[in-house]
Amino acid sequence: MSAQVSPVGKCARQIGVIALNGYRISHRAPGYGAHYNVTHEIGYYAALWAKIERPLIAHTLRPMGGPGRKCLDFACGTGRITNVLADLFGEVVGVDVSESMLSVAQVPRNVRLRLVDITTEPLPEKFHVITAFRFFLNAEDHLRREALQSMREHLDENGMLVCNIHMNATSPIGIACRISNSFHRRTVRNTLSIGEFKELVISAGFSVENVIPYGYLPRPGNLLPRFCEATIAPVEKVSKVIGISGRLAQHFLLIARKAQ
Repeated sequence: MSAQVSPVGKCARQIGVIALNGYRISHRAPGYGAHYNVTHEIGYYAALWAKIERPLIAHTLRPMGGPGRKCLDFACGTGRITNVLADLFGEVVGVDVSESMLSVAQVPRNVRLRLVDITTEPLPEKFHVITAFRFFLNAEDHLRREALQSMREHLDENGMLVCNIHMNATSPIGIACRISNSFHRRTVRNTLSIGEFKELVISAGFSVENVIPYGYLPRPGNLLPRFCEATIAPVEKVSKVIGISGRLAQHFLLIARKAQ
């Protein structure tokens, strides 16, 4: 598929307006895929991905993979996570509701990309593992519940769910976001705590097996991109060594199993 890509600045303004109508619509904005990729090319998110997140995802999912194993990447977007999964699983299916996002995805031959909302149009197959990254934080409450129900239905018995939250409510930036939300009397930035998300996942019929906090360097907006690139890995290592509470990490990975 190909898509016309609008300038990033214009796209960002469009997304800001459309987001008021919900997650599904906001992520279909023209040019959103290119805009999304730009945010991971330099600065905090680029360093987080290259030095912490990608190695963590590969390390966590490798024991769950194998040549005969199937994985579904829910809300796969531009395929960042999907490409990691392709090295670990024999077959990967990536689904998303955004043609704009899928149009810029480049994936290997063992990956199938589908433009579909599986919460309303289920796939005729089951999976050993389902991943969902940078989805639950942005989705509305009802969509979170619908997505978890759909994921559970698409999992084999004892299937695994691996997902993340990229704004922990108890982290320094998460606390700042909640204060800002209170000041503006509306939700400017979504946050979710480890406890809140665990409760949501358990209520949907999963048993939580592990939570892995990461991203201890607070994100300074668009400031100091080179500083973030240079210090994010050392800060992460020191935080783990001295035992800083996971409540202070900005991100966390959650691993859950489909309950019987």
